[in-house]
Amino acid sequence: MTKDQLQNYYYNRCTPQQALEVEQWISAIQDESRDEALLMEILNEINVDKDDRLVNRAFEKFEKAVHLHEYDKGEKPSVLRRFGEWYRIAAAVLLIPILLSSLYFYTETTNPKEWVEEYVPYGQSKMVCLPDSSKLWLNAGTKLIYPKKFNNSLRQVYVAGEAYAEVTKDKSRPFVLSAGEVTVEVLGTKFNVKSYSEDSHIAVSLMEGSVRMNAFYKGESKTKLLKPGEIVRYSKSTGELQKSDFIVATRKLWYNSKGFYFMDESLSEIAVALERYFDVRINIENESLKKERFYSMFVNNESLDEILSALNANEKMIIERKANMIYIK
Repeated sequence: MTKDQLQNYYYNRCTPQQALEVEQWISAIQDESRDEALLMEILNEINVDKDDRLVNRAFEKFEKAVHLHEYDKGEKPSVLRRFGEWYRIAAAVLLIPILLSSLYFYTETTNPKEWVEEYVPYGQSKMVCLPDSSKLWLNAGTKLIYPKKFNNSLRQVYVAGEAYAEVTKDKSRPFVLSAGEVTVEVLGTKFNVKSYSEDSHIAVSLMEGSVRMNAFYKGESKTKLLKPGEIVRYSKSTGELQKSDFIVATRKLWYNSKGFYFMDESLSEIAVALERYFDVRINIENESLKKERFYSMFVNNESLDEILSALNANEKMIIERKANMIYIK
């Protein structure tokens, strides 16, 4: 196992098969083994802070999501037991970013229900039809887990990344989409959720119908009801929910138009979105440029070079491209 493999796992940049290999390696680690020493070394190199509030919150989310009843008995779950005092950090750093996979493997061992996992690599997108005929369009770098058959009371799916959903109406079975610290509850509607592990916020925007958005922060829950044309952003660092408006009729969606909508987003945030879509790496060397904010719309299948050129209309940036590496100074 290498540092690059674990970092790719952490940033959700690996295939399901690669993720499985990492998880199997973690679960096989023995106390005081060479592998455990390697894991600790890699965690240090990734600059994990044992006192980081994000780590603590992530682990709490992990415990809650997979219902680790062993803690009620004073025991640590088997996979984490092997990490000693680092097990909390290891779980948060390595397991939470693809909590969906962890939930999938845990559920498979405790529940006969069959689950389906979909992963969309960078530079691609995909439409998935769910068992109830609801449709989800998955953006680049997105992971989806859902049961082969929904039960009689609930339609539950898990998303890490960005997905646009058109949910089939079923009053007897609410549709619940879980995305990190946020859940979205609906009966039948059209909405978009953006929840990448490396992003600073989670955003839910509503096009049609109504949804209830629940956000969890430090053990507390906050709720927002959305109407069509509203978007709510949840801050992972503060737990705050901010609601704003957009015009549904004039906004083409990414899944349909292959477009980009940057509404008061920093260049750093924009770079991440472009990396996912075009499968490139963007390095912004100027710290002040990272904080520059933009209101931009690209809906005509613009190329990466065209988008970067438009963002640099005031010529503040020096842009250099070498194959799939882009340097902004």
